[in-house]
Amino acid sequence: MNKCYQSLNVALLMGGRSAERDISLQSGAAVNSALETLGHRVHKADGIKGLKQINKKDIDVVFNVLHGADGEDGQLAAWLNLEGYQSTCVDFAAANLSWHKDHAKTLVAKKGVLTPGSQLLKNHCDFNPECISISKSGPWIVKPATEGSSVGLFKANNHSELEDAVNSAFDVADQVLIEDYIEGIECTVGVVGDVVLPVVSIVPASGLYDYHAKYQSTNTQYHCPANFDEQWQLALQQDAQQACEALDINGWCRVDFIVDDKGRRWFLEINTTPGMTNNSLLPKAAAIYGWDFNALVAQILAIANISSQGESHE
Repeated sequence: MNKCYQSLNVALLMGGRSAERDISLQSGAAVNSALETLGHRVHKADGIKGLKQINKKDIDVVFNVLHGADGEDGQLAAWLNLEGYQSTCVDFAAANLSWHKDHAKTLVAKKGVLTPGSQLLKNHCDFNPECISISKSGPWIVKPATEGSSVGLFKANNHSELEDAVNSAFDVADQVLIEDYIEGIECTVGVVGDVVLPVVSIVPASGLYDYHAKYQSTNTQYHCPANFDEQWQLALQQDAQQACEALDINGWCRVDFIVDDKGRRWFLEINTTPGMTNNSLLPKAAAIYGWDFNALVAQILAIANISSQGESHE
């Protein structure tokens, strides 16, 4: 690793107040261990409040693993930029566009990438099961328009279930997205800088890759390389690059898809601060690529374009 990335003072931003706090703390614990193994000095910060308690002069770079709105809606990236911090965050505009699933789907679709039909509900009053503008009979996926880690994700098979799912999703978000349900294989593509990682395919035991399947179930299966045609995998990697270009993402992210039985690739969403826990998808893909967890953390840190001032702390 380049000398200027050694012995840095790293503010590790984790925890926060979002619904994904617990996952962020798990990500932070794993990244903290890697950073220390790599020889960096780590200052752990629980959210922005914790970061402000650290002398800015003692920080070379902020490594962000705040999941949810705290770290991914663009406000953090904008504030860090205004305050003069170097960080692993993507550009604030790209983060904001990616965070809002409806906006991201619209821009990615303009690149020619398929995405399920969807309808955005800005409040409860927008919902009328008889006036669905997409599939009239379902099934549907209901999820917050601005949330991650599959928090508030539901599958609805009929109008009664749809109404219940919408009500539940509004409990955790101000805006809700209803999507046509696509039967197929869920998969994801990680991107770190200029490197597009191998595809990971996912087989949840329940058939739905929700919060329980991601973080609580021991029966969810992950396959990397993915357990389907190699040409589909290459096409997914190209689609992931297209999605990043559409949203002007330069940094690290994870792009989620479903591949149906005809090989059609459907873009779902993009995560600009993906999970870094033991069960997370990005580290699984990185391992197949040839990066162990420490190497992955080093690569993400390098994206911050840390100046040579980091050498002064050796």
